[in-house]
Amino acid sequence: MTWQGRPAQPSALQQLPITLTLKSATGAEYNYPSQTTDASGFFTVPVGGLLPGPYNYRVKGPKYLANAGSTTIIVGANRQEMGLMRAGDANNDNLVNAQDFNILKGTYGKACGDPGYDDRAEFTGDCVVGAQDFNLMKLNFGTGGAPPVRPGGSSTVSLRVERASLAKPAIEAYADTKL
Repeated sequence: MTWQGRPAQPSALQQLPITLTLKSATGAEYNYPSQTTDASGFFTVPVGGLLPGPYNYRVKGPKYLANAGSTTIIVGANRQEMGLMRAGDANNDNLVNAQDFNILKGTYGKACGDPGYDDRAEFTGDCVVGAQDFNLMKLNFGTGGAPPVRPGGSSTVSLRVERASLAKPAIEAYADTKL
C-alpha cells in the first residue's frame, strides 16, 4: 500500500500504523490491530490458522481513510495490494470533513515542539502542518473511507462520493449485494 502525501517508497516515512480486519464468507471476523507497514508499504499478518476461501478485508490507519476489498486466502503465502491510503482524516472517524479542517486550522503553521502543534493534522511526515497538509485534506474533503467489512464472497462494498464545498460536505455509502 501507499500512504498519500508521504515520500516515495522505500522511505521510513511510509512506516505507519495500520489495522486489518478480515471477514470470511461465513461471517467469522479476524482482527489484526497494531500492525506497522515497512518502508515499502508492506505489512505481514499470520493467516495460517484461517480456512482457505474468499474474505473481505478492510485496512485503516490513523489520519487516513479506510480501504476495503476482497481476497482469496490459499494455503501458503498470500499477497494482496491494499491500494492508496487517502490522507485528511485528522480525527480518525473515517470521514474528511469540517471537524478535520478545524483540527488543521488550529495547528496550521506550527511544527513539532511548538505550543499548539497537533500531529493529527500533519499528513506528510515533515513535522510541520502547512500547505501540503491542507492540500491533501482539500483533495479528499467531503469523502469517506470504506465501511466495516461484510462476509467475504457475498457482497461488494461500494462508496459513492459527491464532491462538496467546504460548507456542505456530502457522502453516501451503499452496498451492492451479489447473490
